[in-house]
Formats: sequence, structure tokens, C-alpha cells
Amino acid sequence: MKDNEEKQNIEDNVETTNIEKNENLVEEQVDKQVDDQKQTLDENKEVKEKTDGVTQENKSPSKKKTNPLKIIGKLFNIVIWILIIVMLGILLLTVLSKRTDVFGYRLYTIMSGSMEPTIHVRDAVITQAIDDPQNGDVIAYENGNAITVHRIIKVYTEGENRLYETKGDNNNSKDDGLVQKTQIKGKVVARLPILGRTVLYLQSHFIIMILAVGILLIIILVKRLL
Repeated sequence: MKDNEEKQNIEDNVETTNIEKNENLVEEQVDKQVDDQKQTLDENKEVKEKTDGVTQENKSPSKKKTNPLKIIGKLFNIVIWILIIVMLGILLLTVLSKRTDVFGYRLYTIMSGSMEPTIHVRDAVITQAIDDPQNGDVIAYENGNAITVHRIIKVYTEGENRLYETKGDNNNSKDDGLVQKTQIKGKVVARLPILGRTVLYLQSHFIIMILAVGILLIIILVKRLL
């Protein structure tokens, strides 16, 4: 009887040991599978990061080398357009200002030295419409078929009407007659020496200027088509 119990105990111990071994084996297999899966995930992640990096490089625009000729060409086009706009603007302003105010302003080119040294020959002056000219103002007024730019040296009042005596700064005598308010086109508010010379040049070379503008426009159009 005792031998049977010992035998049974031995068998039970052996069975327990086998179970523990099996459990350990299962745990090792599970751990190994977990490690393998983790390693696989890490490898996949690394591959994905590399792939994304390559894709991003492919997507990102490559830095193109700047072509100096293209830059020069763009600058040339800008300069051409500026010249065209300036030339046409000056001519338009000159033509319009002789006939009517442009927002209350007019442009005149001085052709005599009567206002030296305040205003020189071939200077451009800009006048602004004025309601109440005062003594000392330099004004542009109608003088027959011409426009005279002189200074008011005295104001006469006759009832509600005002008359103005004028004189050129470089003249020894005052102007003949008195200027009525209706004759006054405006008060000189600016002197532009370079603009005056440019206006005179463009006016004297009007045909050449139109041809130059046309040639510049053709050059631009041809460059765009090519």
C-alpha cells in the first residue's frame, strides 16, 4: 500500500513537472512570437519611413539653378513697360492739360526766361486751380492765344470783381493791362525741370516716339510667342 502511494506521488510529480515544462515552452513560444511581431513592426516602420523620405524628396521641387539670362530678360521687360507708360503718360498729360484740368491740375512748359531765376527756360510747372489768388502768387493766365506764367504784384478790388497786376521776376516792367480772375488757370505749385525737357523732347520727336513704342511692344509680343 505504501509503495503504491509513493508511486502515485512520483507520477503526480512527473506530471506536474511536465505541465510546468509545457507551460514554460508555451510562454517561450508566445514571447518569441511577440518579439518576432515587434521586430517585424519595427522593420516595417523603418521601411515606411525610408519610403516616405524618398517620396518626400521626389515630391519636393528640386532647386533649379537661376539662369542669369532669364533674370536679365525679365528686367528688360520691366524697363520697357516703364518707359512705355512714362512716355504715354507724359504725352497724355500734356495734351489733356492744355484743354482742361486733370483733377484741378495743369502742366505747362516754360519757353521764356521772364521768371528767371525762379523758373528756368524749358522747366515744367504744375498749376492748381485756385479760387482766391493772392499777392505774390505765381499764376498761369490766358494772354491772348498763349499762356503766361508770372507773379501777382498787386491786387485791385472793384466791388465784387478783382483784378490782378502781374510781372515776370526777370522783367524790368510790369505786364500790360490787368488780369481778370476768369483768365487765371491756376497757381504754380511745383517746378519740374527734368520733366519739362522730357516733354519738349517727346513733343519734338512725336513720330519717333510712337515708332519706338510700337517697336518695343512688338519685341515684347515676339518674346512671349517664343
